[in-house]
Amino acid sequence: MLVDTLRLLELGMANPLSKAIVKAGTKRNAQGRSRLESALAAFVQKKQVDTLGDRLYAWLIGILLSAGCRSFRADVDALRGYLGDPIVRRGVASVLSGIATYGITKPQLLRAPFLVVWNLTNMCNLRCKHCYQRAGVPAPNELTLEEKLKVVNDLAGTGVVSIAFSGGEPLMHPDFFSVVKEARRREMHAAVATNGTLITKAVARRLKEADIGYVEVSLDFIRPGVNDRFRGVLGAWKRAVEGIRNSVRGTVHRYSDDCYEVEHQRCS
Repeated sequence: MLVDTLRLLELGMANPLSKAIVKAGTKRNAQGRSRLESALAAFVQKKQVDTLGDRLYAWLIGILLSAGCRSFRADVDALRGYLGDPIVRRGVASVLSGIATYGITKPQLLRAPFLVVWNLTNMCNLRCKHCYQRAGVPAPNELTLEEKLKVVNDLAGTGVVSIAFSGGEPLMHPDFFSVVKEARRREMHAAVATNGTLITKAVARRLKEADIGYVEVSLDFIRPGVNDRFRGVLGAWKRAVEGIRNSVRGTVHRYSDDCYEVEHQRCS
């Protein structure tokens, strides 16, 4: 559905009028949401936005989307359903803004990075041989919580769609969930890259409650002893595997030792 939607929108943006309409909606308000995103939300929810100017803009965007669906024989209700996710709307708005600004390019140029990988902290509980930043203790110049929240707001204000938190080990930092909460409040997708050793059942529940969209757990070897020597801590393999299991259990309908039936892709 994503490819079909972007293809439809890309073709519909081939004329100067469409580009001009979209470009007029790229400016962001104090909450980091563009007029284009608000118009897409109004299209999905079939309701009017607040001001007369925004109403007119949303009406124009609705006409563009409906006309595009008719031209390419796409189901307008299916498009509304797909755009129902705020993160999807943010992503589509990012692509459309890029097309309006730079034209259709391959790869498509965007007005802001689609994804930002943020090394939230230098703290880490492992001593991996391959570590690219000699993680361990916190760096002396790490940001305060207030500064981290400002970074989130700055990223949201530029149109970034997704933040992937890494480290060090991001789950060690007491600010992690507060920062994730702010990212989700600003309708950005949130992911975490972790060694998995700290994902207890309780932490897995917190990850789900925080609406983390993707959890990536690093596991280097199938043999525990080799993995532990590489990771520098005895028991790292066992704890990482348990962290994977806890993550999966938090997002499944049914669980067994032989098969995971995952509703959403939240663990790899």
